[in-house]
Amino acid sequence: MLIHHFLDYYARNNPDLPCLSQHGASYTYGDIARRSLQMANGLIELGVGRGQRVAVLGENSVEHLLLVMAASRIGAVTVSLNHRLAPAELAFVIADSDTQVLLTLAGAEDKMAALQQQLAANVVVLTAGQPGSRELHSWLDQQATQAPSVAVSPQDAVLQLYTSGTTGNPKGVVLSHFNALSLCTMNDTAAPHRASAGMAAIICAPLFHIGGMGSLIFDVFKGLHTLLHRSFDPAQFVDDIEQYPVSNVFMVPAMIMAILQMPGIKQRDFSNLTQVFYGASPISERVLREAMDVFQCDFIQMYGMTETTGTVVNLSAADHRRALAGKPELLRSCGRPSVGARVRVVDTEGVDVPCGEIGEIWLYSDTNMQAYYNLPEATAQSLTDGWVHTGDAGYLDEEGYLYLKDRMKDMVVSGGENIYPVEVENAIAQHDAVADVAVIGVPDDKFGEALLAFIVLKPDTALTLDSLVEFCRDKIAGYKIPRQMQLVEELPRNPSGKILKKILREPYWQDSQRNIG
Repeated sequence: MLIHHFLDYYARNNPDLPCLSQHGASYTYGDIARRSLQMANGLIELGVGRGQRVAVLGENSVEHLLLVMAASRIGAVTVSLNHRLAPAELAFVIADSDTQVLLTLAGAEDKMAALQQQLAANVVVLTAGQPGSRELHSWLDQQATQAPSVAVSPQDAVLQLYTSGTTGNPKGVVLSHFNALSLCTMNDTAAPHRASAGMAAIICAPLFHIGGMGSLIFDVFKGLHTLLHRSFDPAQFVDDIEQYPVSNVFMVPAMIMAILQMPGIKQRDFSNLTQVFYGASPISERVLREAMDVFQCDFIQMYGMTETTGTVVNLSAADHRRALAGKPELLRSCGRPSVGARVRVVDTEGVDVPCGEIGEIWLYSDTNMQAYYNLPEATAQSLTDGWVHTGDAGYLDEEGYLYLKDRMKDMVVSGGENIYPVEVENAIAQHDAVADVAVIGVPDDKFGEALLAFIVLKPDTALTLDSLVEFCRDKIAGYKIPRQMQLVEELPRNPSGKILKKILREPYWQDSQRNIG
């Protein structure tokens, strides 16, 4: 099966079934199927063939769904771009992915103005009326609605999502139809209350993340009505839960806390809600108890990564009830493997360590990525006989529950965004006043982790936090710019010159039960 088969199934059997709504505009499964057929034929007309890349830049929109389904029909691969990246970062991803067609949506005009000169001459740009490009909707209107005759395999790539890179450049994670549909099956099995066609679901996670894109594909897989938000707004989120038959939602703990702080939240109607999925960081017992009291539904924690197409480990609703009934330490666990998934904890030689001993977490599942695009060495370093090396350090207990303790990779997760400090350090190091720099993640109540920059200044120079932030704006995405800075005389290094970030991190994490947020 291919991901667009589910769209066509619902369009054929119930064409008026609501598929997606956003800011007053609504589309049925019949609408999306027809429009995605037009886009598929249009892409063929532009020379897009099987295995070639088509990219989309902009905030969450119906066009993301149209492009994913159109690409699915012709064996092409959708590259969903992070619109928060700086133009230079976007230019790298577009070139690295060999993008043939770039679909630019409303809100990305400023980025395109800066990008236009950096794009290869062969990249076709489609926009909503921007100069020097094809106008998207009039182009679509000219296309036929018959199904294109292209042979596509479930093992063909369908998505390429970019992660932050350990060397400063992001890597394209290549995911197949089989990966995406395996994820749908796993998440459906893990849900204590299974959604059915006609129910509604809210997506406010960005569609350039596997959390957002995976949810969008899952909603089509189940025939759900997706309420697509451009970004998270607690008031709109709660209004939609009351107005539509929303049975399940995904949130990060920071979103849950934002909703709980809304005035009059205990008087709102959450009677349709049966389950809340959450991930990216653990939840405190206090917040969980308050949230369960307000929402009156089950909670399920999710753990995974882009390289596993999303969630492969769950802390179930039953586990949460058990935690609140006298085993609170379970709330620090990610849970146990989902259906068909396996977990190993290994030493530096790839040998399994005993229960309770800390090692690197490896994951195996039908959702595991095919490769990093055009990076065979990086792929070989991250995949061993189909097992994904997560870069997370943790341990398994006697019951098979997985616990995270630290990161083996030098990565920070802030508000659900993966950030490799080397990207930030490379940007800061360009400042004329900076002699040396190290960036770490420190605990943050709202975002899980926040960036802190330790900076050694050159003699007779000065630097303020505000000027540093301004300096970085055109070099890296806003969420990668540290909002905390410490000026130091020198950075701790080992005899080979490597910065000892463990020493920098220690004072900030010593009272935490795990060294990641």
